[in-house]
Amino acid sequence: MKQAEQPLKHYLIFRFSAMGDVALTVPAIRRVIDNNPGLHITLVSSPRFVTFFDNIPRLEVFPADFYKDYKGPGGLLKLYRQLKKLHRFVSLIDLHGVIRSHILTSLFKLSGLKVHMINKDRKQKKDYIKGISRKKLTHSTDRYLEVFRKAGLKTGAKGNVDPVADSKNAKEQYKGFSISGNSSLLDKKILSWNIAGDTNTWIGIAPMAKHSLKRWDLSNFADLMNLINKEHKAWFFYFGGGENEKTAINKLLSNVENSTNITGRLSLKQEIQLISKLKFMISMDSANMHISALAGTPTISIWGGTHPDLGFSALNQPAEYSIQIPQSELSCRPCTVYGKGECARGDLACLQWIKPEMVYEKIKSLKLL
Repeated sequence: MKQAEQPLKHYLIFRFSAMGDVALTVPAIRRVIDNNPGLHITLVSSPRFVTFFDNIPRLEVFPADFYKDYKGPGGLLKLYRQLKKLHRFVSLIDLHGVIRSHILTSLFKLSGLKVHMINKDRKQKKDYIKGISRKKLTHSTDRYLEVFRKAGLKTGAKGNVDPVADSKNAKEQYKGFSISGNSSLLDKKILSWNIAGDTNTWIGIAPMAKHSLKRWDLSNFADLMNLINKEHKAWFFYFGGGENEKTAINKLLSNVENSTNITGRLSLKQEIQLISKLKFMISMDSANMHISALAGTPTISIWGGTHPDLGFSALNQPAEYSIQIPQSELSCRPCTVYGKGECARGDLACLQWIKPEMVYEKIKSLKLL
C-alpha cells in the first residue's frame, strides 16, 4: 500500500527590499527547500522581484506593494489579515528587520505564531568601519541561513565553504537563479538592435549605484570600454534603472562604440536571461552585481567606500574579481556599510585612484578577454 504523503509545513518569510538583498535570499531559500522535503514557503516581497524566484518548488511569493495596496498602518493590518487566511503557518522568519516587518511580526506574535528574526550584527559592522576589528563578516546569504537554522530547518553543509574564497565548490551550495522560460522575445529584441561583433564577447556594464561613495565616474567606463575596443571585438550592454540613469548612460554611449543601453527596454526576467548570456559583467557594488553573480556570469565588481568583507560580496565569485584600493594604501576604507554618507577626505580617493587601465589589466590577467 502506498504510504500517505505527509502534509506540508508552511513557513512565512519576510524580505521586502532592497533588490540586491532580496536576490541574495534566493540561494538560501533554494538550499532550505532542497534540504526539507516537507517544507512550503510563502515569501512576502515586492512585486518587482517575483521573477527572482521562478521555478523554485514549494515556494509561493506573496507580492506586497507598500506604496499602493498596503500603505501605512492600515495597509499593514490588511496584509496581516490576508496572510493569516493563507495557511496555518508553523513559524514566521523575518529576514528584513525593519519597522514594517517588526509591526507585522508583533501582530503574528500576538496570535501565538513563533517568530525568528535576522541578526544584522550592526555592532560588528560598526567595529569594522571604525577599524576596531578587521574580521571578515558573515555573508548576507549565510546570515539568512542562520535564521532558518534557528527556526529548526535543515540547511545542508555548514561552515565548510566560503562563498567567495572557495567559489568553485560554493556553486553547489549557493545556487542562483533558475534561468528558464521562452527567450524568443528577448532574442528578437536583440536582433532588432543590430548587434555586431563576436557573440562570445558580449560584455555587461552596470555603472550605476545609489550612493556617491559607490559610484565610479562615468567617464572611466567610457575610457575602459575604449581600451577593450582597441584590442578586442566586443559588444557592451549597459544596465541601469529609471529615466535619470537612462539619460546619463545615453550621454556616456555617445563616446563609446559597439554599445547598447538596455535601461527600461527589457523586463527583469529578460535582463536576467541576457545577463546569463554575457561573457562577463563589470559592475559597481550594486544590485546588478548580485543579479549577475546569481545568473552564473563572471562578475567584476568595483568598490569604493564599501567593502566586500562586510558581507555583501558577489556570491560564487573569486575574491580577485573585486577591484578595490587596499586598506594598507587607504586606511579610511571602508567608511560606510551600505554606501550612505560623504567622503571625509573630500576627494573620493577610494574611487578616484582606481583607473580604467587598472581595471583593464585586471580583466586581462583573469583571462576574461
